[in-house]
Amino acid sequence: MKKELKWVFIIYTSLQISGCVEEFEPENITEVLDGALVVDARITDENKPQTILLTRTFSFDEIEPTPEIGAQVNIIDDLGGSIDFIENEPGNYSTIAAISLEQGRAYMLQITTADNVIYHSNKTTLPSRIELTELKTQRKFNNSENDGISITVSNSNNSSSANYFRYEYEETYKIIPPDYNPFIWDQVDYDFFCEDDDGWEVTVTSRNEPADICFGTNKSNNLIITSTSNLTTNDLENFEVRFIGSDNYAISHRYSILVKQYHHDINAASFFSSLEDFSSSESIFSNVQTGMLESNVSAKNSENAIVFGYFELSSYSEKRIFFNYEDFYPNEPLPPYIISCDVIREPALYPDGFHSTVIDGKIIVDRGSNSPLIEGIIAGQIGYIGDNENFLEPDDNGELSRAPFLVKPLGCIDCRKFGDNVIPNFWIEK
Repeated sequence: MKKELKWVFIIYTSLQISGCVEEFEPENITEVLDGALVVDARITDENKPQTILLTRTFSFDEIEPTPEIGAQVNIIDDLGGSIDFIENEPGNYSTIAAISLEQGRAYMLQITTADNVIYHSNKTTLPSRIELTELKTQRKFNNSENDGISITVSNSNNSSSANYFRYEYEETYKIIPPDYNPFIWDQVDYDFFCEDDDGWEVTVTSRNEPADICFGTNKSNNLIITSTSNLTTNDLENFEVRFIGSDNYAISHRYSILVKQYHHDINAASFFSSLEDFSSSESIFSNVQTGMLESNVSAKNSENAIVFGYFELSSYSEKRIFFNYEDFYPNEPLPPYIISCDVIREPALYPDGFHSTVIDGKIIVDRGSNSPLIEGIIAGQIGYIGDNENFLEPDDNGELSRAPFLVKPLGCIDCRKFGDNVIPNFWIEK
């Protein structure tokens, strides 16, 4: 959702006339951009199946973009050869098998939509391969004087001209819930008519699936771009791709990051740089300056078709590293857990105002009453901590305790609330 709205915002800015823009009225963007084609075509030299995404812009009252279905998509090389893409999901077009583009060769994207509009990209050459040679971590204070871990990349090459790079990352980290225990809810019986003669019932049992160690994964969601154009050499050294504050739970135990490097040409660099400028604007609705964000894809047989996006070719390299919190913060307290686990709650099995009636020898529970305990369990909000020793005992006011269990938020007990309990195949323990 966020990503697609960003595309819409930028298309809006690219369609303005010279001068400052009048205050933005939401209905205008729908009139101008309704149904514009959005092309996400980032192809690398990796020997793997490649994917291109096609969607249509959408109005603010819609939930998500509309996939462009039924299109013919292929890449044409400078010798006339064609690489075909097949629609395997709505709007998702992929090659049937792995492909391997050749460095120095020129390629063009061609799209024919179901309404017979033909789109071509400019011819684009695959850049030379530059290896990501070093991925490092260092404890430091950032520009905001926050303590944390800086993750930087370096590469070296023999190029005589400037190089342009885009980076993405996937971080994976260990999750250990502070209040894990080997028990889980078992029977949660919301029996209004007490047909099994035991009324409302909640029981616990031993776990049959591990929930004490999980792994969370996050992907970068912002543009990370740089170049060597302003450097004295064309080698990139210690460029920061990620800074993680010392209070970030992700580094509490063991952390891994996979950094992906895309080496592309100056035209792609200009596009992504402009995209970054527009997307970072705080007043993009009401105070956008003029300027065109030029796509390298255009419609060839329609004057009315609007298209936005970019056909990017890049060489790809990646590296992964691991570290533990204690490597940088020995004998220091861990960062706070993902959620607060300080408070123990005692939700009642039977609510205030609960009553039942005996009709024809059977107990009938008032259907207007709900169990706070059962509702919390059904909603996946609470987990078992222990038995309440004061259950059915009177308090200082003579009221009987209606809470059979002590509970905390489920994520404090079961790590699956925030991650996967399956160990990733790349994971290495220290």
